Amino acid sequence: MQIDLTGRVAMVTGGGSGIGRETSRLLARSGAAVGVADRDTAAAQGTVELITAAGGTAVALRVDVRDPAAAAAAVADTLAHLGRLDILVNNAAAWTIKLFKDLTLADYEHDIGVSLIGAMVMTRAAYDVMREQGDGRVVNLISDSGRVGEPFMVAYGAAKAGVIGFTKGFAKEAARYGIRCNAVSPGTTKTPGAQPVIDKWGGEEKLLAAYPIRRLGEPADQANAILFLCSDMSSWVTGQILSVSGGYTMAD
Repeated sequence: MQIDLTGRVAMVTGGGSGIGRETSRLLARSGAAVGVADRDTAAAQGTVELITAAGGTAVALRVDVRDPAAAAAAVADTLAHLGRLDILVNNAAAWTIKLFKDLTLADYEHDIGVSLIGAMVMTRAAYDVMREQGDGRVVNLISDSGRVGEPFMVAYGAAKAGVIGFTKGFAKEAARYGIRCNAVSPGTTKTPGAQPVIDKWGGEEKLLAAYPIRRLGEPADQANAILFLCSDMSSWVTGQILSVSGGYTMAD
């Protein structure tokens, strides 16, 4: 079944690479106009060029998701160029790969600032627009690190556990305004940013033993789940965590 998002406008943070890039492209192929938000303007523009070359509509947005003024400006630019904002995908994240004993306060602030506070800041910037429209979909990217914990990623896992709480609490507040909020929880997904983590854990072959479906994730696996949560096919779904992890985590 083809999901049709024609007439919808999405913003994807961290849209310049990896899961964010794949999600931006899939949303565009499904008919949405996309604001590709990233702190790396060149990376965001690269995604935009891929989308427009395929016949889609997209604009590049430079944003530091931790900065409320930058977030508000990104939303304003989206409205100015694309007319509305229906979908926000909070994909931007940051992680520090160290044992807990070696982490510093700056590491805590970095991981939590981008991964948790960034999601909250971006959602707050979009919230008033979605409330006025009486409709909106927010999809947060969490991580299995935030559900079961992982060595070398303690601060990141704490941040992503916080995003779970934010997703559920915001979903309860926002539902009365026609806004749904859900989260996708990726298992290890093969992106350039994740490669140092894969290497730290002993490489792909070693990791595969933990996955009932014996492969690591691809960005498209996550993008497909995000698309579902952005669509009307999930219209009675809010406050949920969808694990896309090849069976690594299983909810009761």
